[in-house]
Amino acid sequence: RALGCRRLCAKPPPRPPSAMAWSLVASLTAALLASSGAAAAPAAPARPVPRVALPGGAQMPMVGLGLCCRPTASGDAVRQSVLDFLLLGGRHLDDAELYKNHHEVGLGIQQAIAQGVPREEIFFTTKIDVPNFGFERVLEWVPKMLGELGLDYVDLVLLHWAGGDDEVCGTARQCRLETWLALQRFWRGGQIRSLGVSNFGPRQLKEIQALLGAPIAVNQLEFHPWAEEPHRETVAFCHQQGIAVTAYGSMGSSGGAGQLTAEEAFKQLGAPHGKTAGQVLLRWAVQQNITVIPGTGNPKHMRENLDVFDFALPAEGMDFMDSLRQGQTFNLFGHVPDKIP
Repeated sequence: RALGCRRLCAKPPPRPPSAMAWSLVASLTAALLASSGAAAAPAAPARPVPRVALPGGAQMPMVGLGLCCRPTASGDAVRQSVLDFLLLGGRHLDDAELYKNHHEVGLGIQQAIAQGVPREEIFFTTKIDVPNFGFERVLEWVPKMLGELGLDYVDLVLLHWAGGDDEVCGTARQCRLETWLALQRFWRGGQIRSLGVSNFGPRQLKEIQALLGAPIAVNQLEFHPWAEEPHRETVAFCHQQGIAVTAYGSMGSSGGAGQLTAEEAFKQLGAPHGKTAGQVLLRWAVQQNITVIPGTGNPKHMRENLDVFDFALPAEGMDFMDSLRQGQTFNLFGHVPDKIP
């Protein structure tokens, strides 16, 4: 997913305002909304979104809002998307340095807090990009990232994938290990509450585990009924090791969502419950204890994505969806667990 976003997110962000500026803007926005008689926030989901327990005691909501690679993931549109999602009752935001929207996302969070959403309920994830891998670079990146967001801490930081800058660290393996060790300093200091990875396979995960430092809280990777075998093996390994799994591309991402959510079989599975094909795809994942982070700027779709915990797919429905990979598999973003040395 990172490779695709490099093309979509090439425009450099403006210099971020300070945390004090974020707070002032958020307070003014809340005051304007109150004085204008703005409509109340939309209703919360039909059933609260469950949370996955992470090592160290953190709790990650099982449905989040992905903030990558679409027109509504940049500029003022992403600020509004974050605000809408949080006011709808969503509490998990999935971002990354690569998406170049930290400052707008931070403003949306601050505005939601000013309107009554408790910061401690929000679970914010971001990812460090390969150009900032390496011990010294990480020490510079974390304070900069927090300043862009206007936050005192983030809930989860992931290594975006297992690559590395050979000129800085010597090898990709050395680079990701140095990066993890540096991030642990901020984990111990409380600026980062949990650490994890993205697009890592079992071998790469074992290398991090061998450091005997911060536990790997999350591994985020592409996962859907058509996922290839390395992805399925990685999910099984993570579940065995107590590492939470977050899936991206659950509905085919921006390129394939229209086709997948139009599939008649998924509509039929959802019909008895009054659910859409997209909700069926999300339910297939969460029913396997996998967190999902579909991206949208549409509040109606946000609400639908959050409302996947008031029904369950029958065993035959799960078996049918599991069988789809026998006819076809695909890898939307090209990341293969354990491919990088």
